[in-house]
Amino acid sequence: MKGTYAILGLGTFGSKLAVELSNYGHNVVAVDRNRESVENIRELVTEAIIADVSNPDVIKELEVKKFDAVVIGMSSHFEDLILALTLVKQEGGGKIITKANTAIQKQILLRLGADEVIQPDQDIAERLSKRLGMNNLSDMFKFKGSSIAETIVPESLAGKTIRELDLRNRYNIIVLMIKKPGKELETVWNPDVRLELGDELTVVGKEKDILRVFQN
Repeated sequence: MKGTYAILGLGTFGSKLAVELSNYGHNVVAVDRNRESVENIRELVTEAIIADVSNPDVIKELEVKKFDAVVIGMSSHFEDLILALTLVKQEGGGKIITKANTAIQKQILLRLGADEVIQPDQDIAERLSKRLGMNNLSDMFKFKGSSIAETIVPESLAGKTIRELDLRNRYNIIVLMIKKPGKELETVWNPDVRLELGDELTVVGKEKDILRVFQN
């Protein structure tokens, strides 16, 4: 299902997000006051507009109500970001996601009405620290109140089937996919598949439960 998104601010973050969303087939309107930034992605998104999003008339003309989400990404110009957020809220924008550089900026933006505030550098650092510091876990990230993790089957689970381990009932962990050495990644439909040492799994559950089972 195609979504419709407005990306306000085309720095490195905003430009990459706009192009990736477009590549996934979504309708993307990208806006920045810098002509070069806009021209660089004009052919890669649905519409690219040269405009100052801290201007009330610009936000009105964008008709922000029609977008599934508005992403405001110019965190290096924090005053302009605050103005843009305020204007989008006033014009009835639905889900508003902003980018922040610091924890203080994040607190301010949330209080001003942002539905979600991301700190890309911090988020990446957290994911990297988990990947480097956790045995058997190659990646883990938050998803709608749970965590999705890519993990290696440890010795404690090897030689048993998913049914025998009963991870869902014992730990609230669901095994989504499995990749055995030399084979393609597959969705797990059969609970009688036997896990072997070194198999790669994609699982979903609470972070604490995933760590309890796979961190050893």
